[in-house]
Amino acid sequence: MKLFVWSAAVCCLLLTSVSHASKLYRFTIDGRVVVKDHVPAQYSHLGYEVLNSSGLVIKKVKPAPTAAELAERRAAEKAKKERLERIRAQRKQDMDLLRLYAKPGDVERARKRKADEIESYIQLQRRRIADLEIKLEQSQGDAADIERRGVEVPVDLRLEIAQLQNRIRESHANIKSRQQELIDSTKEYSTQYERVRILQVYKPGALSEEIDLDKVDRELGSL
Repeated sequence: MKLFVWSAAVCCLLLTSVSHASKLYRFTIDGRVVVKDHVPAQYSHLGYEVLNSSGLVIKKVKPAPTAAELAERRAAEKAKKERLERIRAQRKQDMDLLRLYAKPGDVERARKRKADEIESYIQLQRRRIADLEIKLEQSQGDAADIERRGVEVPVDLRLEIAQLQNRIRESHANIKSRQQELIDSTKEYSTQYERVRILQVYKPGALSEEIDLDKVDRELGSL
């Protein structure tokens, strides 16, 4: 109680000593309360209170942030900026996707069309290979008959055999390429299908960490 009375008395004395000022400034230096008609530049970073002529606080100025606080603030601002950029990029992707597919079923139909197209091409290449192999077998047989007679195989026949072999290799390469395309497109359609499902529940731009897949399943299951 005595300490409170003493502190109040000190403040009263300080206020009286600078009562001629329209505004006063109160700040703390090493645990000591100081009231002045200005804040010395070397102490302004500590923060202070602005008092009116009656000693009432009319404004509070927070202490300047520390280096650690500044670093934390910059990190938070950077994270916020990066998050907004991710949302912007995701929203663009989502809008592009929704222009193609309104519902998950649309994605599945597109996947099936693509798979059927690739499978048809592969079957066509396999039939082509079978036909080429028959021709190659015939040409190689003709070449073997000629060699058995001790005659050099004509250049045009050797060229025909080489061309048939190249075309067979080309068709095998085409099949392998389209099989990989089927794998890749299936993965892509699977990703698109899941995203379109999500966009039935969440707005375009929703980030993966904000999405509750159980919620998506529940809401779509109820449709």
